[in-house]
Amino acid sequence: MSCEQARLQIGADPAGGTAELEQHLQDCESCQQFRAEMRTLDASIRRALERPPESAGRSRFAATWRPWAMAASVLLATLAVLAVWLVRPSDTLAREVVAHVQEEPDSWLARQHVDAQSIDSALRGAGVKLDITSDRISYAQSCWFHGHYVPHLVVQTAQGPVTVLILRNQKVSARRTFHEQGMRGVLVPAPQGSIAVLTRDGANIDAAAAQMQQEVRWVADTH
Repeated sequence: MSCEQARLQIGADPAGGTAELEQHLQDCESCQQFRAEMRTLDASIRRALERPPESAGRSRFAATWRPWAMAASVLLATLAVLAVWLVRPSDTLAREVVAHVQEEPDSWLARQHVDAQSIDSALRGAGVKLDITSDRISYAQSCWFHGHYVPHLVVQTAQGPVTVLILRNQKVSARRTFHEQGMRGVLVPAPQGSIAVLTRDGANIDAAAAQMQQEVRWVADTH
């Protein structure tokens, strides 16, 4: 299940859930937060529709209140529909990262070590250096992404092979996990941008991302 499918299901029934949705939510913090927000919104709509306590002294107030309550509930319902389609910038970035990696499927299959010259070429202009020996890198390209050339690497880690995109010009405010098209990944903030780490197997993505945060050194922008 993709994040878009999960959010459509959550938006249709915030209080409900299926086994497939629950499995997706176990690995996707952003969709977990989305469901929590939708459930809060759903509860607000229900409260807005509730009739206030009536008494002889408050009947005029109640008559005036009801149309406003109905209007508020319609507005909240409209916001709920919009929320289903609203995707955080980091979620959009995650999908674009996945789409880019899918365009280079052979990168996952690379097994030979990349020489130092090829690594330098991939890093050229990115403003980063790596504390990684070349024998751990099996794929290294400089790819056009969001108007900039960015390093696209496949790195052999203790958790298994992971794909890494170093995104100097794409900032994220907080760590964001995602699960799209059979890939698990995480976007993590960095001093000069962000780092995307993805895996297709059972690799510990959190440990791999933490390792990459330590091994990517940000230097002065060369542009």
